[in-house]
Amino acid sequence: MNLRKIFLVATVFALGSCATQPQGVDDRPRKAAEDPNVIAMQEVNYKLAKQTPTQMYRSMKLPSINYDFDSIRPPEYAYPILDNVVTVMKEKGNVHLILEGHSDILGSDEYNYWLSGARASALKSYLVSRGIEADRIRIHAYGNTRPITLDNSSEGRLVNRRVDMKFTKRLWKSVY
Repeated sequence: MNLRKIFLVATVFALGSCATQPQGVDDRPRKAAEDPNVIAMQEVNYKLAKQTPTQMYRSMKLPSINYDFDSIRPPEYAYPILDNVVTVMKEKGNVHLILEGHSDILGSDEYNYWLSGARASALKSYLVSRGIEADRIRIHAYGNTRPITLDNSSEGRLVNRRVDMKFTKRLWKSVY
């Protein structure tokens, strides 16, 4: 009789655990190379980085700039993109720029907020040094609160260390 009860309880647990998660659903974080968010972002950034200033203005979309570990210095590939941003902003006085800084998971929350803001500030400083008015650029620091991937490998952390750039035609006083 005890053996029959044990078998019945084991069967109920086995069937119950199968019913809790639909087949094919996997909640585990994916590797950055397999994460559809990362793949999509990399494809979009590749296309956006090749835009001319005219195409940037028409699409109003800009690529993200990824950073080395614990660095606030923009990578070398970012300077031609930033020069195109300068061209657009000089030609179109109604365009403003939003810089959103992000960091990876390593480090304290306070440090990551500072680091993400410092990365965005470094880009703003470069743009201002090229003749863009500082009040046309806004900075938002998000630290590690808005990751693209949950993969904590070196590849995943690299994807999350970024500054997202966005053009806007809205007046600062009306929205920001």
